[in-house]
Amino acid sequence: MGKYLKVIDTSSIVKQNYFKLVFFRGRQVKGKVPLFKWIWLCFVEVLFGEEILESLVTTSSLSGSPEDEDVEGKHGYPQQLNLHIPVGLFTSFFRGQILQVLYYKYYLQYLFIEPLADPLINEAVGAIDVSRVRFRLRKSLLYLVIAFRRVYVLIALLTNFSLNVLVYFVTESFEVAFISALLLEVARRLIKL
Repeated sequence: MGKYLKVIDTSSIVKQNYFKLVFFRGRQVKGKVPLFKWIWLCFVEVLFGEEILESLVTTSSLSGSPEDEDVEGKHGYPQQLNLHIPVGLFTSFFRGQILQVLYYKYYLQYLFIEPLADPLINEAVGAIDVSRVRFRLRKSLLYLVIAFRRVYVLIALLTNFSLNVLVYFVTESFEVAFISALLLEVARRLIKL
């Protein structure tokens, strides 16, 4: 039997504050998204971020399309932003806001996705039309999926814990706090429908 050898890796690691990346506006979006709108987009992202990531990972298993072959396989399958949003009751209700999250956060802030063509900016109407623009995931950033998922899960956990503590201090009842925790978890799972 051989001697146990310790495994080491002295290569540099990615040092990124993902909470800061998710919740603070970067240079690319600071002048484009007002603060209160950004806060709302963060809320929507926390609600639907895990599902958006799953959808992007699913499309990353394919590469290229007839118009864009992507021979090197560096990108996921290109689709319109609407097609990157999973179908569901609540995602349909929040679809317009999730489009904003995909464009301002996943495209401009995180650089997860990139367009195959320039979006049509119509300042007279006050809109960016991405109807004919397909976006694709940059596979080189797939390693970030786990970190972003952890941010979403931790925010859900902290929200649940904080609200339960608040309910306990207001009602002084473990039973009511337990029921509120149960209801919050049920609501969180129902949003995934």
